[in-house]
Amino acid sequence: MKILIIGPFPQPINGCSLANEILLKQLKLHSGISVDTINTNSKNISSENVGNFSFSKVFSFLKVYKETKAISKSDVVYTTPGQTFFGIVKYMPFYFYCLWSGKPYIIHIHGNHLGNEYKSLRGLKKRIFSFCIRKAAAGIVLSDSLRANFDGLLDPKKVFIVENFAQDNLVQKEQVAKPKDMLRLLYLSNLMEEKGIFDFLDSLILLKNQGIVFQADIAGKIEDESEDLIHNKFNELDGFIKYHGVVSGQNKIDLLEKSNVFILPTYYRMEGQPISLIEAMATGNIIVTTKFSGIPDIISTENGCFVPAKSPECIFNTLLEINEKLEDFVDKYSSVNREYVQSYFTEAQFANKVLKVIKHF
Repeated sequence: MKILIIGPFPQPINGCSLANEILLKQLKLHSGISVDTINTNSKNISSENVGNFSFSKVFSFLKVYKETKAISKSDVVYTTPGQTFFGIVKYMPFYFYCLWSGKPYIIHIHGNHLGNEYKSLRGLKKRIFSFCIRKAAAGIVLSDSLRANFDGLLDPKKVFIVENFAQDNLVQKEQVAKPKDMLRLLYLSNLMEEKGIFDFLDSLILLKNQGIVFQADIAGKIEDESEDLIHNKFNELDGFIKYHGVVSGQNKIDLLEKSNVFILPTYYRMEGQPISLIEAMATGNIIVTTKFSGIPDIISTENGCFVPAKSPECIFNTLLEINEKLEDFVDKYSSVNREYVQSYFTEAQFANKVLKVIKHF
């Protein structure tokens, strides 16, 4: 079987590009399967420009269309488009070529915005958007509550669930004891307003002012429009935080292992099921996150604590509670979270579920 993956690959690293990279790696381990790729990545990180038209986006994407003929050599085309009108339209030449050449294509949505986008469209834009999706052989979402993204677009029988994963180098490592000496916090995601970075930093300022001893590590790409404000808050927290930029490999593993609390207070409009939360559980961290999008499908109070979106005060109060009983919290959540990921969220499980969908066609 010949599979073509069309979607973003690192760099930059985000949930979708990482998932495509891991899927490619895992599929190559299967005999009788060959895999080719068309990389559609975009280098800019900005929540303000998500889904907006720009000529720079168009010109940067034109060169990708030169690879469209690879579709004719494949048996099945697996795609991970954006969730906005322009995110889908960018893939329209691929989808039209699939239809022209009789190749089935699958749409895997790494988020929870597609359905809202469809409802917001009118006229010709809505017809184009729906045509591209309705002609798909199947749709994939990250969890059960996200199935509704394909309502009115695909027969429910054509919608499949494939949860995200933690990378093998996190899941398969020997258990490392989590620190219990003080709050060791980690934020590992793109530094975007809607990912809750300002709420997190403001909660740290409250901790600092309260005289709480803590250390916070922050890693990820800073969104363009927030850079100045984020660095101002970094300066205000000098001595309490360390910014590592974009991390991967052993550097990311080290950060996940040395921390004891992982924080992601996201309300990102495209959010689906953050891989970073699964990675944090794989390394035994206490989770502090929001009940947003597909997060409650995989995270519960058995894994950590929920906080409301846009509430630095609630993050602050939750961290105070954890700090007061830090040893108990670490003992309660660390092993449970590791075992949970080992049972349900490995690379192989992810790839095998995707492959099972692909083999339908």
